[in-house]
Amino acid sequence: MSRLIAFGSSTIQSDYSFTAQIAAKTGREYVSRIKPVNSNHKIARMVLSHDYEADDYVLIDWTTTIRHEFRTAEGWMSTNMATYKAGSGFEEHWYQGPGQWEYTGILLALKEILLAQTFLTSQNLSYQMTFDYDDLIKSKRLSEPDAYVSAIKNLIDWNRMMLFDGTGFLSWAQRHNFVLDGGHAEPAAHDRATEYLLKNFEF
Repeated sequence: MSRLIAFGSSTIQSDYSFTAQIAAKTGREYVSRIKPVNSNHKIARMVLSHDYEADDYVLIDWTTTIRHEFRTAEGWMSTNMATYKAGSGFEEHWYQGPGQWEYTGILLALKEILLAQTFLTSQNLSYQMTFDYDDLIKSKRLSEPDAYVSAIKNLIDWNRMMLFDGTGFLSWAQRHNFVLDGGHAEPAAHDRATEYLLKNFEF
C-alpha cells in the first residue's frame, strides 16, 4: 500500500483532518508528520529529513508566516510573533527587528516552499501543497513583488498549489460558516474540504 505523508501544523492534526480523509479515500496508508505550532521553516526541514519510499504521496499544508525557527546552541528554537514575551532575549530582538516586517515572513516562506518543491522533485515524489492561512497568498508582497520576491515566486510551481476557491483552508471554512476555534475548524469543515479537494484535484 502506498503512503500519504502529511506535513503541517495543528490545523490538520486531528484524526478527522482533510489530509487523513484523503488518505483513506484514495486507499493510502496515512503517515502524519504534523506538529502543533509548526513554522514553515520547520515544515520544510521535516520534508527534507523524512525517509521516503518510491510511491509515497506528499501533502503539505503551509502555515502562517509569523512563525519562525532558528538553530541555536541548544538545538532548534521555534518562535511566534503572536506569543513571544517581552524580555525574551533573541525573540524580542527578532520581532522588534526584521521579524516585525511582513516582507521578512513572506520572503522566508517562499524560500521554504521553493526548497521543498525542489527537493521533492529531485526525489521524483508526487506531491501537492495547500495553505491553512491567507497571509502569504493574499499579501501585496506576493501580488506586487519586488524583483527579488518576483524571481523566487516565478521559480515556484504554482500548479502544485491547491487553493480553496482562491484562499487558504481556514478562510474558506469561515466563509462557509463552519465553526473555528483559533486555528482549528470543526469536523464538518474537514469533511467538506475533503469533498472539495477530491473533486477539484488529482491525487
